[in-house]
Amino acid sequence: MKLVINKNYLTAFLGIVFCFFQANPAVAISEQQLVVLGAAKNIEYVGQQITKAYFYKHQGIRTANARKDLEKGMAELDADINKLEASVLDEEDKNVLLFITYTRDELKEILSQPYSEENGALMLDFSESLLEGANLMASKHIHKDNVEQSMLVVVKQMEFLLERINKYYIAHKAGFKDHNNVVQLENAIIKFETDLKKVNAYHYPTSLQSNIEKLNKFWPIAKRFYSGIEKGALPVIVMASTDNLGKQLNKLLAFHHKAATTK
Repeated sequence: MKLVINKNYLTAFLGIVFCFFQANPAVAISEQQLVVLGAAKNIEYVGQQITKAYFYKHQGIRTANARKDLEKGMAELDADINKLEASVLDEEDKNVLLFITYTRDELKEILSQPYSEENGALMLDFSESLLEGANLMASKHIHKDNVEQSMLVVVKQMEFLLERINKYYIAHKAGFKDHNNVVQLENAIIKFETDLKKVNAYHYPTSLQSNIEKLNKFWPIAKRFYSGIEKGALPVIVMASTDNLGKQLNKLLAFHHKAATTK
């Protein structure tokens, strides 16, 4: 199974706050801010996805899906950078964008080369560089005064965390057993559980209760696989676990997107 990236939700996220506040110019948030926020959040995500797919491909596991994820991830990264380049940015954001662009170019260079341990280490470093830069940019443009927008961000963050967990898991199998990588995976698990509590505290309609139940039922099982990173390698099961959880999150994303744009 393959975790489908909901780019429609990512793109639609750009218009959520504008649609909500456009009736009140005094509190309206500019479309430029929304473009920057949406592109930056997507860069956080694809940075994890690209590196995860890189290791799956070169470990010979689900190679067809890995190639597709690599191509799609790099295409989205290019598109997000183009959006940011066309936006009005302050000096700090411009400097961050230059760094993100440089990192993108380095990724392309590595992807054109044969696999090596050195290149694998660079892929891990570059995915963290993209995350750090994009997170800094996004943090300046997030507005949390809309409950539905905030919940949409929470659920999208959960998707990001699943990719992050999967990235460190497959990298560990590829021989990158640095203790810090294990700690990062464990931290992502903790953050996912924190966000899951927020999801459980939200009053969802009856139509989504089965998705919430499946999410809560399957998470403890997936967590055991994720947490067993140092006990044994089950990369196919881990990928399937990520896909299963992602399917439930997709339903919640659709709901929060609709709720945020219609209130």
